[in-house]
Amino acid sequence: MVDLISELPDVDAVGGLTMGADPVAAAVLHQGVARGLAYDAFVVRKEPKDHGRGKQVEGPDLAGKLVVVLEDTSTTGGSPLKASEALKKVGAEVVAVAVVVDRATGAREVIEGAGYRYLAAIDLADLGLEPQ
Repeated sequence: MVDLISELPDVDAVGGLTMGADPVAAAVLHQGVARGLAYDAFVVRKEPKDHGRGKQVEGPDLAGKLVVVLEDTSTTGGSPLKASEALKKVGAEVVAVAVVVDRATGAREVIEGAGYRYLAAIDLADLGLEPQ
C-alpha cells in the first residue's frame, strides 16, 4: 500500500477529472491537514466550458506548481492522461498519477509509457483478487 503523502512530500496540489477524482482529492486534503500539511485541489473537466471563462481546469493558479493527478481506479489510463494534458496547458508540472485501486488492466503501463510515475494505494492482491 502506497502512502501518497509520504511518497510525494513536495506536491502543491492534487485533483483530476471530475467526478472520479473529486472525493479522492478531498481525502488527500483532509489527510494532509491531519499531518500538518496544506495542499490545494483542482478539478479538470473533460472539455473546456463552452461559456463563462471557458476553463477546463478549475481551482488555484497551477502555473509552475507540482501536481498529482488522482483517480479512483483507472482501466485504460486515458482519463489521467487527458487530465495531465489539460494541466500541462495551464503550466502545471504533473509529477505522478495516483489511483486508489490498480485493477491490473494495463493503465500502469500506459501511464508510465507516457512518462508519468504511477502510484496505487491498493491493488487486486490487497483485495484478495486475481487479475482477469
